[in-house]
Amino acid sequence: MKKPYESVIVFDGTLPDDVLQKEQQQIEEFLKSNATFEKTDVWGKRNLAYQIRKKKTGYYCMFLFEGDGEVVSGLTRLIKLNEAVLRHLTVVRNVKNDEARAAVFARKEKAAEEEKVQIDEEKEE
Repeated sequence: MKKPYESVIVFDGTLPDDVLQKEQQQIEEFLKSNATFEKTDVWGKRNLAYQIRKKKTGYYCMFLFEGDGEVVSGLTRLIKLNEAVLRHLTVVRNVKNDEARAAVFARKEKAAEEEKVQIDEEKEE
């Protein structure tokens, strides 16, 4: 039975951008061939809270996909063999949380738009 998953992978932040893109594409291609791949959310380079393998920065990517347990175990195997990966975590996604996040984002966007219209009206007066 297919379940929705999200997997966050922290790559070595000291690697060049072209190598990071290649590593990201390798994970995406694995997911596209073995699961229903939705999207990749790239968070970019960030400082780590503590050093991992003497590295201070990491390149964060979140992959959203649907698949079964075999896909997750295959992804874990691929990640563990990859020297460029510092940390990873794959969890079952709660679809209700996704819908709630989308609703909150829509409300915030609407409120910001209304505020902008109100400011524009005040300037016209």
